Amino acid sequence: MPHSRSSCHASARRSLRRRALLAVLVLCAAVNSPAQAPGRLATTAESLVAFPVFFHGKRIAVRGSLQMVGEIAQMVGTTKPVFIYWRERPTKSEGEIRGEFWDLGRMEDGDPRFTSYDFGPVTAAANSGRWPGRDRVFVILGATLVDGPTPTDPSLRSIAIAPKAFEGRGVTLVGRFRGRNLYGDLPQALNKGKWDYVLQSADAAIWVTGARPRGKGFELDPSARADTGKWIEVKGTVRYEGDLVWIESQSVELSNAPVEMPIEVTIPATPAQAPPTVIFSAPIADDTDVPRNAPVRLQFSWDMEARTFAGRVTARYTGRTPPGQAPPPPPAFTIRYDEGTRSLEIRFAQPLERFQTVTIELLEGIRALGGAGLLPWSLSFSTGG
Repeated sequence: MPHSRSSCHASARRSLRRRALLAVLVLCAAVNSPAQAPGRLATTAESLVAFPVFFHGKRIAVRGSLQMVGEIAQMVGTTKPVFIYWRERPTKSEGEIRGEFWDLGRMEDGDPRFTSYDFGPVTAAANSGRWPGRDRVFVILGATLVDGPTPTDPSLRSIAIAPKAFEGRGVTLVGRFRGRNLYGDLPQALNKGKWDYVLQSADAAIWVTGARPRGKGFELDPSARADTGKWIEVKGTVRYEGDLVWIESQSVELSNAPVEMPIEVTIPATPAQAPPTVIFSAPIADDTDVPRNAPVRLQFSWDMEARTFAGRVTARYTGRTPPGQAPPPPPAFTIRYDEGTRSLEIRFAQPLERFQTVTIELLEGIRALGGAGLLPWSLSFSTGG
């Protein structure tokens, strides 16, 4: 019995040590892992209308002035119209507008997700009552307005949301190193130099160019995710051109994380998007005598996120193989997504095998721009001679 108690105590100590080690590892992972992309993006009105595909369906914060067009509010000074649907109607006509940004032309007229919104006044004001095409008319839904003057403190967020107020000024900014936009914080590349990278904090991000991100005891690689998440201090000058803002840096140092306290506004969740579907295919399912050099074309019910097709499209021969013969290897192919027609083209590197059944599969993980996932889908057809 004494030996049994001793064994139990030793086992308990080993268990406690394992739990303590696991807790330390989890804590280290939490400290060293890069923060997730923010749920809201602080930006400018110029960027919204210049890159609607990037911002479509996302929560945004943007400064602007408003005017009334009939019964609907519209942002002033944008090159394309941006209309506001309020969660709570404000008493001011200028400030920071927060809500969900949508390109009306990328939504279907009568979309069941937006039955609570009457888009009639918008189409009447902007397009003679007709439903607009893509990249022409935009709306911010569930919006709130945060009253206040244009920021004068040169924080990273202030510069991202009101860059004109800081153009040409020397600043010192602290933020997370995010590499060469490795997390998609910004809609476009900077292309100013070899060491361009993104600096991010709270719900804002900005490009940095100039000084190489290295110094005493550190050297960061803009192309390496392993280097992201580190906090750095950047000294430089604010530059602003068109829809692009960046910092021309003179020095970079390691820093500590500041206390991030963005003002939060609860926005009602947009109703869930229905899953996208394949609404057309050429060839059609179970088609026969299909030309061996013909591409396969698929059309979708929603705008798709093109990058999610990579590695999730397969093609193989699935017909019976004569006894004693090996099945032909899967055909090599390339894919191309056409945003304008919502269609995917699959083009084979060589003519397909004669009199074979070919199966195309779209695997789990392919998504529409709104985030809804395509259910696994397949198409089979037979080739001719």
